[in-house]
Amino acid sequence: MINKSWIGNKAVVSTQSTGVPRAVADRKKWKKFGDCSKDAPGINPAHSMVGDPVFLTLATKKDQQEKKEDDMADKVSKIKASGQGMVVCRICKGAHWTKQCPYKDTLGAALDVREEEANATKMPTRAPGTYVPPAIRKGDSRDDTQSRQRDENPTIRVSNLAEETSDKDLQDLFKPFGALSRIYLAKDKNTGISKGFAYITYNRRESAEKALKQLHRYRYGHLILQVEWAKPSGS
Repeated sequence: MINKSWIGNKAVVSTQSTGVPRAVADRKKWKKFGDCSKDAPGINPAHSMVGDPVFLTLATKKDQQEKKEDDMADKVSKIKASGQGMVVCRICKGAHWTKQCPYKDTLGAALDVREEEANATKMPTRAPGTYVPPAIRKGDSRDDTQSRQRDENPTIRVSNLAEETSDKDLQDLFKPFGALSRIYLAKDKNTGISKGFAYITYNRRESAEKALKQLHRYRYGHLILQVEWAKPSGS
């Protein structure tokens, strides 16, 4: 590289060498061909042009995460300023959206399990205006009796199930111990894959006790089952 500067009325010319990779230096020694066969070594500005240097800056994951956090903080600040309410995470109760929660992979999975367990023991709700049998109408004395009977049903909880477990697999596994009243297998809402636990309800308590005794710590596939009495609803 040639640099030209002036000191008073005198021009001072200095040269500065710039290092290049070995592959680039070797490529400059290649024999030229075609219209450039008679050109001297180096670049001929008549048909070659050197572009401006381009510097590539790669953003790290940390920088991207900090940018997302700053954007989220700005959104939360705008919501506070507008008076529309405060954003509260459903998982950790923090001031951010649930889908942006840093604990969604750990606490979120446990929250889904608790919701599934609650849905397993919760009675289905009825739309307004639908027919309700007299036996389960509010204020009917038989309502409390049937609710108490549901809680006293011999239900066991089996966990540590494989993802590919199906309702038929559970029926084949637990039916030999007695007549079944209900099987509830918790599944993912989007994929339909088993979440690893299920509730089995028998008609007779003796059948449930036999299944619990025989299948607790039973090797099923490549996993060891954990079988226990299901907790009553509301506990």
